[in-house]
Amino acid sequence: MLPPPDDPDSTTDTTITSTRSPLPLTTDNATTTTKNQNNHHHPRKPKPTLLNPLQKGITTYLTHHHTDATLPPSSLPKRFTIYAPLLLLPVNALTTPPAWHTLYASLTASQRTTLYECILSAFSRYNLTHIAINAPIALTDAQGTENRMRSPGGLHPLHGDFGPSPSTIVNLDAPTAEDLGRALWVSTVQNHGIEQFWAPMYTMFSRGNVTEKARILDGMEGLRREDMEGAGMSVVDMYAGIGYFVFSYLRRGVQRVWGWEINGWSVEGLRRGCMANGWGDEDRVVVFHGDNRFAARVLAQIRHVMEARGRWAPVRHVNLGLLPSSAAAWGAACRMVDGRLGGWLHVHENVDVRRIEEMGDHITKEIGRLRATALEVEDVVAECRHVEQVKTYAPGVMHCVFDVKMPALEL
Repeated sequence: MLPPPDDPDSTTDTTITSTRSPLPLTTDNATTTTKNQNNHHHPRKPKPTLLNPLQKGITTYLTHHHTDATLPPSSLPKRFTIYAPLLLLPVNALTTPPAWHTLYASLTASQRTTLYECILSAFSRYNLTHIAINAPIALTDAQGTENRMRSPGGLHPLHGDFGPSPSTIVNLDAPTAEDLGRALWVSTVQNHGIEQFWAPMYTMFSRGNVTEKARILDGMEGLRREDMEGAGMSVVDMYAGIGYFVFSYLRRGVQRVWGWEINGWSVEGLRRGCMANGWGDEDRVVVFHGDNRFAARVLAQIRHVMEARGRWAPVRHVNLGLLPSSAAAWGAACRMVDGRLGGWLHVHENVDVRRIEEMGDHITKEIGRLRATALEVEDVVAECRHVEQVKTYAPGVMHCVFDVKMPALEL
């Protein structure tokens, strides 16, 4: 899945996601106060001002290192996300509120370093070492070319060594072992304890995919236990990324996941995730670092060899998780799903909220046509079995997943 990072105007104030604390921590539960149980007999006391760790770190700096300036808590930023060992701040963390922006802009480089150290000290229980400012993932680069790898060019490191600048790497989509070793790698734990890794300077992470992962883990149609009996089941992820959905399919119990991913940094993140989650010594995950335009042909050749050895598990699901549209891969996906048994395509698209039903009809009709071409038959009637509205991508635009079922071939 490759949507933009979290909206900086989200209503969530504080989120901590790490291997040590996988559950969200908000300013409502980060600190506590004792309520007066008898306040009908006593005057109500004003509640003390509560500071979250980010505000506490800034206040510590102002108190001990910048004594000529004071700011009330209302003038301090409060939103952050932790991906250990990284403290990630929203894009507006240094520009709002205005009083904070004015003070921060006046700090020297040395003073800012001291400020960052105070902030990290306030988060000492999480062993953080780096701070960065988040920014949306651009769909195109500075030259107007499609950002096919969804590289986070807007990420702005503030403190710590994040690795070499992307502009200094000769072949960014095919990093060397030295490049991978110099990068900062972060992690988080989500659904059912699944751990994921990525290098924030070179690839992205979207925590908004959590609901779609849950659908896989809970056994949506075609992924129930009885569906995986007999010859077993394989899944193809045409945009594997760092393993967003790959790991959920594996945890659900499919025999093997075949994946394609063009970003070498994401492939390495997926490899690290496999190791951490206990799939590193198995052949249940096979990921090709390259363009999925050749995926159907490659998989057909692999199938021919593995069937002869009695080791092939039919492909029943293909995940198509590219935004704003995965249409370029629909044809290949239709060729991959087992012709005799049929299966499902999970089509991720950005859709005008007023035209979701219309888009569903279009996708279903086109997949039926492509499937008929793949099987060399006159007609295939595909069926959209479910539309999942994952999250708002932009005003008036919804990230939707269309579960399209392709029937078994009648012999």
